Amino acid sequence: MPKNTATPATAEMRASAKAARVLIAGRPTGEELISPEARADAAPFYFELRACIFRLKQAREAAGLTLVQIGERTGLAPETLSRLETGAVTNPTWKTIADYAVAVGCRLHLTAEVDPA
Repeated sequence: MPKNTATPATAEMRASAKAARVLIAGRPTGEELISPEARADAAPFYFELRACIFRLKQAREAAGLTLVQIGERTGLAPETLSRLETGAVTNPTWKTIADYAVAVGCRLHLTAEVDPA
């Protein structure tokens, strides 16, 4: 198991995090920002994509790999990978996702189903 090399939070870091939580308190959540119509139209694909990326992140963490190591395997910057994992990259290419999957030992499956409606 990899050794935890995380830097302990300093008082300054904790204060900064608290200030950030205060700043965003009361702002609408993602659920509140997406209308039911938008959710029905485009959101299902987005949520499937986010679920896939979440599973890839879980695989990375289970393998004990860092974003730097994945970056070395894929040629992507660790910052880009971080944005991918956090959802800041909202429309990644299939190649990016496939490269990430291979780097963490996963395979992607794309399927299509007939909508019964």
